[in-house]
Amino acid sequence: MDEKQLNVDITNKYMNLSALFMQFFRENMRGERGFGDRSRGQGRILSILHKTPLISQKDLVSQLDMKPQSASEMIQKLEKKGLIERHKSEQDKRIMMIQLTTKGRVAANHDEDFEPIILNVLSLEEKDQFNHILDKLIAELEPQVKRKRPMRRR
Repeated sequence: MDEKQLNVDITNKYMNLSALFMQFFRENMRGERGFGDRSRGQGRILSILHKTPLISQKDLVSQLDMKPQSASEMIQKLEKKGLIERHKSEQDKRIMMIQLTTKGRVAANHDEDFEPIILNVLSLEEKDQFNHILDKLIAELEPQVKRKRPMRRR
């Protein structure tokens, strides 16, 4: 492949990656403000699951210190939102286990300690390289974009 075609391919892949990043964060951050209070309701469940990635429904209800029916309703709502998933324990099929989905981990991480977990697919060295490449591309593009951007009228 010649360099010109490689440049076109890289640009197309970067545009696709950028669109996927935006879509991923839009889909996974939607409604996060509703989980702002980590001491109550669905926010508390996400907080507990963030600290204990796999927990039985019985233990979760016990930590919530609420009626099982109320806890069950909140758990069902989180499951419908795609933030948690339930499955039977491999050791005891009578026990229902609960864990965060990828979307749920993003929601649970959404605070001061937020870390875009999607980047965990890269090694630390790859992250450093990617960061350096992004810095170079931004440094090249920023002046060109700012120069061509029309001034706003007030």
